[in-house]
Amino acid sequence: MSGTDWALDRVQEGWRKGWSTGWPAAVGMAGVALWLYCGSLAPDLTWAHQGADGGELLAAAATNGVPHPPGYPLYMLLLQGWLALLEGVAPSTSLVWRGNLLSACFGAASVLVSVRVADHLLAGQPLRWAWAGLAGGAWAVTPLLWSQSILTEVYSLHALLIALLGWAVLVKPQRLWYSLLPVALGTAHHLTLLLLLPAAGYRLMVERAGPRRWRAPLQVLLGGILIGALWYVRVPLAAATVSPVNWGYADNWEGFVWLVSGAAYRGYLVLGPADLLWQRLTLWAYTVTLQFTPVGLALGFVGLASWDRWQPSLRTFSLLWGIPVSLYALFYHTRDSELYLLPLVWLSSLWLAVGAASVASWLAARWGPRCWPACALFLALLLAGGTAGRWPAISLADDQQARRYLAEVAAVLEPDSLVVTLGDQETFAIWYGLWGDRTLEEAAPGTIAVNESLYQFDWYRRLQRALHPQLAGLDLSAAQAVERYGEIRPVFFAYRPAWLDATQLEETGPLWRFKQGREVP
Repeated sequence: MSGTDWALDRVQEGWRKGWSTGWPAAVGMAGVALWLYCGSLAPDLTWAHQGADGGELLAAAATNGVPHPPGYPLYMLLLQGWLALLEGVAPSTSLVWRGNLLSACFGAASVLVSVRVADHLLAGQPLRWAWAGLAGGAWAVTPLLWSQSILTEVYSLHALLIALLGWAVLVKPQRLWYSLLPVALGTAHHLTLLLLLPAAGYRLMVERAGPRRWRAPLQVLLGGILIGALWYVRVPLAAATVSPVNWGYADNWEGFVWLVSGAAYRGYLVLGPADLLWQRLTLWAYTVTLQFTPVGLALGFVGLASWDRWQPSLRTFSLLWGIPVSLYALFYHTRDSELYLLPLVWLSSLWLAVGAASVASWLAARWGPRCWPACALFLALLLAGGTAGRWPAISLADDQQARRYLAEVAAVLEPDSLVVTLGDQETFAIWYGLWGDRTLEEAAPGTIAVNESLYQFDWYRRLQRALHPQLAGLDLSAAQAVERYGEIRPVFFAYRPAWLDATQLEETGPLWRFKQGREVP
């Protein structure tokens, strides 16, 4: 055999082995997902898909600040490094586009990991690479993942860490240390990943023998939490720089605990009356069904039933994985609570693949092996059609609402303005314009932004004193700030304040301007 023939045989053998382990399917599906996300990526700042936080996250990254609780230390370090990298590689791109692209990369990476997990769980099934690819594709185009992979937000990284934890406990349960990394990174990023640890611990435990088989998994999971907690040292270090984006102003223990514990959001975690609980249950069911359509959800239930019959430990793992996050989403009453269902949706994509393979196997036993490729092709076409149908509602390629708002604000602001904000959308957009890409600072130098709702916190008033020591009274309240500086600075509101009479305001562009010469009540 010539050297060329030998090399060709090795390549062919490696290719066959690669298909048998699902790597080409994983890489290919991740590439398709990245192409899909880049094609539908928001070109600039956006408010769509609960994405108002993007302006705040980018402003925090640009000023080395601390974003809203719990501070997201891992994400902030990755975002800052990514922005610096693309500044050197593609300096002409905007700050927000780079942040949006990072989310697309995280989302595509989660698809790759998901295909690898599904491929392992489908060992022994004909065309398992196709069913594994179906799992990754279905996961990629779920509205929850897709919508969060095309804008600057923390959830696509959360999705990747969910998939990595699933890979560690489902594919490599015998190698305990593989679970340490995703637990540590998840703790350092989004604390709701801790809700998955009962399922992870159970899965690691059942793969062992002996009366104390729980001990080693528990040690690893606790070790991961401890290592992840160390990342939060970034919070006081960044807070000490007195960035204008500095939630909790956590340069002291009190502010640190307030930030990391999410004290500001505890009021959203309530049981509520029975009719509200029913509404939340309805929203839960709608959200889960929407991700895969009724057909996909039915296949997912078939897959879960298959596990219940043949692999009951995976059924129990599924319950321990899905129930805690579902309860959290039900009782955490925020506008974006459905995003906490990402772990359940990810696991459902695995159920879907197992269910599709089970249905194809059942059909092949009755009508012949041709049913295998026919079922795979049918589901691939169904997935492609569903993706095309969802494109108009999810794609942000033409979204310009937030950018237009910033341009209109820049057109009316005057130098040394005081801008008072309230809602997240306007607040974080103005923060981005002042401290992110600095377009508002360039249009109106010396502009100061304060948020009326944050004045309720001691740390925010203390932060205003640190940021503007020369402006006495700016740290008291929004109303007192207007009273002191309304005659010597242009004052604008991003909303119509209830504590001012309408005659004291004039609408100018998207803002309301305080009329000087009028007394503040």
